[in-house]
Amino acid sequence: MDKTNIWTILANTGELLVVVGAALWIANADIMKYVFAGGATLMAVGRFVAHGASDGASITLRRLYVQRNIGVVMLLVAALLMFVWQTIDGTEIGQYSLKATKAAWFLPFLIFVVIELYTAFRIPAQTKKEEQ
Repeated sequence: MDKTNIWTILANTGELLVVVGAALWIANADIMKYVFAGGATLMAVGRFVAHGASDGASITLRRLYVQRNIGVVMLLVAALLMFVWQTIDGTEIGQYSLKATKAAWFLPFLIFVVIELYTAFRIPAQTKKEEQ
């Protein structure tokens, strides 16, 4: 097993934890933000380190990898926003000075999902096109 596969497995494990964390948000579980943030961190580390495998790629493929990394940054922003929310009546939760609504994390997460779906289909198609 080479290092690229290890980083890919790490990123895939992070993706699974992100999905579990988002599902726990629906169930209103308190642990969801820790599962989500842990998954986002694992995914970011795996993706950013594995991105070095695209060094010899075409400009189109490198652009797609950059877009995918922007999506991962949006995922990290979503994870951060999970920790800095306050209730609607103004009662503070936590000790952070940044305030956001409880669902503020959802917009950067949605941006991540759209970018992830786009690049999940385009990267393999572009790789196949370049191989021909």
